[in-house]
Amino acid sequence: MAERLTRREALGSLGATVVLFAGAPVRIVIASDGTVTAYTGKVELGQGSQTELAMAVAEEMRVPLAKVRLVMGDTDLCPDDGGTYGSLTTPQALPVMRKAAAAQRGGELTPPGEWKVLGTGVADLRGTAIVTGKQVFPGDARVDGMLHARVVRPRLYGAKLVSVAQAEGVRLVRDGGLAAFVSSDPVEPKRAAASAKAEWEAVPFPTDPSDAKTLAQYFKANSTPPVENMNTRYPPLIRRGDARVALEATALKHTSSYWLPYLAHTPMEPRAAVAEWKDGRVTIRTGTQTPFPVRQEVARALGLDESKVRIISLTPGGAFGGKQRGEVEIEAARISRAAGAPVRVQWSREEEFTCSYHRPAGLMEVESAVDTDGKLTAWIHRNYNSGAAGLQIAYAIPHYSCEFHRSPSPVRQGSYRSLAAAANTFARECHVDEWAARLKADPLEFRIRNCGDERLRTVLERLGKGPGGIACTLEKDARIALRAEVEVRGREIRLKRFTFVGDYGAVVNQVNLRKQIQGALVMGIGGALLERVEFDRNSQKTRRLSMYRVPRFGDVPEIRLELIDRREVEPAGAGESAITLVAPAVANAIFAATGKRLRSLPFSLSEL
Repeated sequence: MAERLTRREALGSLGATVVLFAGAPVRIVIASDGTVTAYTGKVELGQGSQTELAMAVAEEMRVPLAKVRLVMGDTDLCPDDGGTYGSLTTPQALPVMRKAAAAQRGGELTPPGEWKVLGTGVADLRGTAIVTGKQVFPGDARVDGMLHARVVRPRLYGAKLVSVAQAEGVRLVRDGGLAAFVSSDPVEPKRAAASAKAEWEAVPFPTDPSDAKTLAQYFKANSTPPVENMNTRYPPLIRRGDARVALEATALKHTSSYWLPYLAHTPMEPRAAVAEWKDGRVTIRTGTQTPFPVRQEVARALGLDESKVRIISLTPGGAFGGKQRGEVEIEAARISRAAGAPVRVQWSREEEFTCSYHRPAGLMEVESAVDTDGKLTAWIHRNYNSGAAGLQIAYAIPHYSCEFHRSPSPVRQGSYRSLAAAANTFARECHVDEWAARLKADPLEFRIRNCGDERLRTVLERLGKGPGGIACTLEKDARIALRAEVEVRGREIRLKRFTFVGDYGAVVNQVNLRKQIQGALVMGIGGALLERVEFDRNSQKTRRLSMYRVPRFGDVPEIRLELIDRREVEPAGAGESAITLVAPAVANAIFAATGKRLRSLPFSLSEL
């Protein structure tokens, strides 16, 4: 493996003739052959950011797309553009890249109405490399003299290591409570770790995470009421008027509660990292979504200054919010330091299930009221544990209080595609649908009647009336609506068709946006109908894909998409939004087909 490449050496290797500093470090470099290299701290996760940002550079610098190269997620070479999450690349990183490229050209930003590259449809620039096997993923990373490591893991959830015995013929490395077998042979550490004689100190669950009723009670009993703070992306308390007084003053009231369980991210590629030390500095090749925060995590865990840690984020083989923390990177760095050699840690599928964090389980309670004209007048929405994302409402309700009550979780939890927006949209759109049914109103007309956002109203009108169930939302500044059609045969729920209409402002890449919507809708099928992490009293039962049903080709319905391209509006993030509509639209479609309301995910007619 070559020596560590510095920023100066990187520029020199390009034969750079022009350098633009859009802040520090370098943002854009032009080589003598006309090739443009752009640097970003964002990471390509399969959401199309590499293609989109390259399109932005080509657009603003008036160069062919083939002349643009992107360097992403290297903490030594790239600016810190924040983590790759929250659908923030399009609304935040894209404008920065456009401005830097336009400044290099010496001109103004190109108006969206005059786009020649942006706004078209460009296939993923990595497509050929992926299908031919040339794409380098984290699991492919290798360095000279590297050892393979397998961490000794407990069967019981969260147990602490007390002791572990050496295995014959395989070196055991320990760093505090972390123990791993290492070898130049990738098979031997797996064998040794699987048969390791280890003693563990059990850490029992404070409550049963497998029982929805018990867990919901635990969340409520241990929750902390929200404090208003509007200086954050996802305020924990959003209110207007006096929802409680308005609710009590209205005769027509409705109360309902909704539940969703812990989910696993199940990326195609489990985590992997290669750590290499030199002169007291560690370089880690990995697949993180957040190279700069992970650099901070690694530095803190190892007692280093951040300048002593370099994270190179290779293209992860799937993430979905699950690769934002530095678990495998810290393990690789600690084991490598203790072993005195470069070390590769590749998690197994079982480790991916049991050692990573889950999407939070959540209880949502909604109370609301309508007047005699069928207008929503009061709304109280409480989310326990799941999160604050998606609490905002697009309905014109004069009195509301949308609240996230933070709760301790018995199992490790964290970010998942759309965060809590999937949970809060599920509760809100099911509850609205229940009002429409109670008032004997058409679900579409009821939403349009109460809609407080003109662009969302247009989306609903484009969706139009039809069979099945609907849901809509304002998510990541996009206005979206979905109609789901289902077929119920006995206890089996089959999806027939999804019809989706979306307004994402100016469409940056027609091809990629459609793919992101389709992918999010398919992923949402899992949460709605199939997926749930199972536990017993002291361990996680779900440990492999044979125990965890994700969507398959046969589960995917026909998908019809319509996009409203508003060139006069700034582009909205799109990677997460569509997943939020699947569960409520399917729930409402099941009600339309059977007259039965399902309020707990994943849906099962056998529970009725």
